[in-house]
Amino acid sequence: MNSTDQKPFPCELWNERQASLALEQDLAQTRQSDLRAVNREAIRREEEASKDTNRIFWRGVMRFITHMTLATIVIYTIIHFAGKP
Repeated sequence: MNSTDQKPFPCELWNERQASLALEQDLAQTRQSDLRAVNREAIRREEEASKDTNRIFWRGVMRFITHMTLATIVIYTIIHFAGKP
């Protein structure tokens, strides 16, 4: 009987299977880590877009309030001084 014709011992099969499972688990963890990184990046982009939208909205609100305040002051000043001789 040739040495290449021999069947591997059960413990060799067991170690090979364990190594295969460890490699599969490592690959799965790597994929999961990559997905988590992609998800974190997507969440960060969403939060940034939300902040930008809020910033634009509140800048518009503050501009409107400022213009209304200035218009009110101008109108009050015109009315106040127009009535006096």
